[in-house]
Order: sequence, then C-alpha cells, then structure tokens
Amino acid sequence: MPTGFNPLDRVMGGGLRTRNLTLVGGAPGAGKTITTLQWARNLAQNGHRAVFACYEHDESTLLGRLLHLELGGLPTSDRLSERGRSARATLNRLDAGEISLDEAMIEAPILREPQAKLRDYADRLWLVRASGASTTLEELGKLIDSDTDALFVDYIQKVPIDDDRADEKERITIVAQGLKELAMSADIAVVAVAAANVEGLAAPRLRVRHLRGSSAIAYEADVIVMLNDKYDIVSRSQMTYDLSNAESFKGRLIFSVEKNREGDDMVDMEFGKQFDYLRVDPEGTHVKERLIDNRLFTE
Repeated sequence: MPTGFNPLDRVMGGGLRTRNLTLVGGAPGAGKTITTLQWARNLAQNGHRAVFACYEHDESTLLGRLLHLELGGLPTSDRLSERGRSARATLNRLDAGEISLDEAMIEAPILREPQAKLRDYADRLWLVRASGASTTLEELGKLIDSDTDALFVDYIQKVPIDDDRADEKERITIVAQGLKELAMSADIAVVAVAAANVEGLAAPRLRVRHLRGSSAIAYEADVIVMLNDKYDIVSRSQMTYDLSNAESFKGRLIFSVEKNREGDDMVDMEFGKQFDYLRVDPEGTHVKERLIDNRLFTE
C-alpha cells in the first residue's frame, strides 16, 4: 500500500505491507504525527481502510489537521490568496475550539473544497482518540475489523498494559510484540510512532538507539524510518561549501530508513516541509549531501 511518498515507497518495496510493523521515530516536533496522518489519509484516498489511534490529540484536532493538509494541497494561487491565508486563520480557530466546523465553512468558503476532498475518503479513515489509561493492546485490536487494511498508533510508548509492576522497557517490549502479533494475526499493516529517549532529545541526529525501549522495538519492527531536520545533520564542511543552500536545509526533512526487511536500509531521502499546512511535500529525492552522526558546531 503506497504511502504516497516517493522515493520512500520504492525503497520500501512499494509502500506499507500487511503483516509488518513499521516504526516512525523522531524528536518532538520533527513531523511524526504529520507524516503518519498524511500516510493514513493517502491510504484512505486510494481505497484502503485505515484506523488512526492517537494518544496525543482528539478526533476534532485530527480532523482540523486533515483540513489543513487538504488546504495545503490546493493550487498555489488559491492557497496564497487572501482567501487562502484567511482560511488558515479560521482553521486555527477551529483547532482551538473557538468555532464549529459549520461556522468555519461559513467564515471561509474556500474551505469547502478541502472539506469535499476529505468527504471523498472519510468513510475509509477512522480517527480515534486513544487513552493512555485504557486503550490497551486489546482495545486497539477491537478497533479493527475484517475490512481494515492499516492501523496507525501515535504513539507506541503511550500504549498501557495491565501489569503495573513492569518497568518502561518491559512495557514497551510487550507493546511492540503485541503490535507485531496484531499485524500478523489480522493481516494488516501496523504503523507506530516512536518517541525519543532522554539521550535522543540531546542528540544532534536521532538514530534507532535513541528510541525509548529501542532494543525491543528495533527487534520487532520490520521497517524503521527516522525523521531529522536536514539543517541539523548535514556536515559542517558541506554547509561551509555552500552557505546559500545551508539556509534552505531548514525547510527539508530527512527520512532515514534504518531497518528494512523487504529491501535496502540505511537509505537517506529528503522531503520538503509544508508544516504551515501540517503536511510534507510527498515528492522527495535521495540526499546528495554528506550527513553526520554528531553535528560539528561552528565556533
């Protein structure tokens, strides 16, 4: 099932696979939820049925994010017009709960086109507010049926288990094993967002070892994609060589496929950030610049 992100889909052998567990890791604000929600939307748009269970945001917030995403997909002339800019402000008010969806459509009629796009796939994308207290592996399993093709979990470290005596590493191990088992038994693709550990929050470049419970989730996952800002992980020599390009790196997001049972791994690709519209430009390229593990700071 293609994510709609190229060349990522080619590296992953066509996209997300049933019976596989895919992890998407990164620092806070790296775009993990933006990316995975966009993947879920793309699957639904292409006729697949997806469940997006989120422990961080409620259904209304996720709906607002999808409207932002669809607004960002309008032609540039519409998106950057006065009506388009005003629509973003209206969506921000909707996200804040200041107005209803119907009021937003009246206030910004340009949003009717994004709303129509969303309606085209709405019956194939189920947005679920998950609870860190009660949405266990068993409850996640109840969210899917025989028509479900993919389950998205945002994020894996928030899934509770029944054993209160288990420490974090044991709990994450149980959850990772459970999500993999769910993918196999239900014959679906499972995509889980993974948070960074304390060391990872201070690391210049996040790698698999920086994920909370990394040994367990790295073993269970079939594919692991790490997200990093390009500006943070391009070598100092490359930035010195072309300072004009260095500034443009701030608008690029690096997708590093660090594990891939179906194909090549340790592959770095870049995609344009469109975070103003809570989306990523789905057309990317392979990274040409030299990347680093530990950033070299200029004195």
